[in-house]
Amino acid sequence: MPQNTIYVTFGLPGAGKTYAARLFENFSFFCHDGDDDLPADMRQAIATQQPVNDEMRDRFFAAIIQHVHQLTPLHPRIVVAQTFIKEKYRLLFLNHFPQAQFVLVQADDTIRERRLVHRTSQPLDPAYTRRMIALFEPPHIPYQIINNNDDGGLQLTEQIAHIVNGRQAE
Repeated sequence: MPQNTIYVTFGLPGAGKTYAARLFENFSFFCHDGDDDLPADMRQAIATQQPVNDEMRDRFFAAIIQHVHQLTPLHPRIVVAQTFIKEKYRLLFLNHFPQAQFVLVQADDTIRERRLVHRTSQPLDPAYTRRMIALFEPPHIPYQIINNNDDGGLQLTEQIAHIVNGRQAE
């Protein structure tokens, strides 16, 4: 039985990970927003700008992994959007899905901040976002990069096409 193709869009808050993942749908991918798996206590901590601890994250990533395991028999091509703030969770995901390919979604700080200010679903306070950014561990796993400074999405779609077709975006 052939393995699923799995991409993970990850990066800082406001970079456009979910937006990029939704563009993968144009290439016959099923999109899963990892935030859909947030445990209630973690959602509450984020909503009230309280710290999120590793025990919460452990349960969260266990839920994401379980959900992706449920999706793989149904969808041959999956893209998961999630911050993946810590390298240990990237490695854990790769342990379960060694074929997964990570795609770091980047955007200029001013663009990310503007997006976060205008975000209506799961809004994040700027101070809370800065704390999340401080926790973001640089990736050491293999990954590709796409730049999401184009709010129209055309350049982003072209970069995704390059990745899906087996070439690094230029």
